[in-house]
Amino acid sequence: MPMKASLLLVVFLLLARLAQAGPVTPLNLLTAQSQQKVKVEARALGLGPDKLRCVLTNLTGQELKLRVPPGLHFAADDAGAQDIFTFEQKLLVLAPGASKEVPLWAFCMEQHDYSPRENGGYALQGLAGKGLQPLGDSLQKYPGLAEYYGQMFVWSLSDGGSLREVSVDSKLLRGAKNVLAYIGKVTGRAVPRARASNDNRPSVKTFSKRATLLYHSPTAQVATLKVYDTDGSEMYELLKDRRLTPGVVHYTVGLNSIVDIDETPVYTIRLLSPSGQVLKEVKVDANTSEQVTEPEKVVFNFPFEVKNLTRNARIRVRLTDGTLVEEILERKYLPPGSFRMQLFFNHLYPSGTAFVAQLETADGKVLSKQPVVKVEEAPVPAPAAPAPAAPARRRR
Repeated sequence: MPMKASLLLVVFLLLARLAQAGPVTPLNLLTAQSQQKVKVEARALGLGPDKLRCVLTNLTGQELKLRVPPGLHFAADDAGAQDIFTFEQKLLVLAPGASKEVPLWAFCMEQHDYSPRENGGYALQGLAGKGLQPLGDSLQKYPGLAEYYGQMFVWSLSDGGSLREVSVDSKLLRGAKNVLAYIGKVTGRAVPRARASNDNRPSVKTFSKRATLLYHSPTAQVATLKVYDTDGSEMYELLKDRRLTPGVVHYTVGLNSIVDIDETPVYTIRLLSPSGQVLKEVKVDANTSEQVTEPEKVVFNFPFEVKNLTRNARIRVRLTDGTLVEEILERKYLPPGSFRMQLFFNHLYPSGTAFVAQLETADGKVLSKQPVVKVEEAPVPAPAAPAPAAPARRRR
């Protein structure tokens, strides 16, 4: 056979094999991750379109065609932050050893946690549970539903959140009815109707705000943290009968809800004593700043002398009018002698507020009293260097 004919035959056979093989099916990202072919790193910039940034790195020496499937669950590194659910499908090609950033639409999976902090870390867990993964397929098919109603749909499955009437363009009406029917089947709850809208104006919006409650507990006590709606009705309980130690406590709360499109809600976070007394409350609306005023630390020296054995002695910081600020130290027995202690406390009062430190008995008798004068904190002494080892001696 002539050489030219042989070459043509080889080319024909190669083309035939390629035709039989067909196009290469993209590898599912979860499969690629489990096979250690791809490294997944994710960081969040908040919630919404393109707010979850995934960096995918090809760990192999071959080109990879990847498919990012709908319905993924990303867990937050911060235990108090919301886990994230994604619904978008993405296709991409990664060269050997290459990395590529893939932006994804992020929905919250935990309604009572706070939204992701800027550049908060996330880890891919797999397909989302609680019936969310099929919802991801539907939102991928009907992205117009995701924009205004996706978060409501997610919370209805992940947190048992309530559903409100859905008003959509007529082109999305069938998809909206299918999604509502699916949610009703999964949850066993009645679902609202979906209707076509002439003005394409959504019926609801998402309220999402991170709020902080700071409270200076003067003594050890028990408290409960609750959230109330605009009408003053209790919405849910965040903490029950939590033991507080003396000092400043810091609670970061996620206030997330679905509200009517024209609603301007005002929520109240309350820290309550066992008797129902309001220890501290914070009101939160759409304009509430998420910036937090940090407590001021005051370090001071407290020299005093005790003439007799004192039982249940306490060192307390008070305002000049006698108001208890914090019980700093408690000693069951305090022997006679001269003492000099360096103590500190954090407070939420305006800078420059005058404080008084007092040594008191359990019944309130004052044994020593002096103004609090702020000083520099004494440095912690470095640990002593270990003694050199004795030289080894030869056994005779």
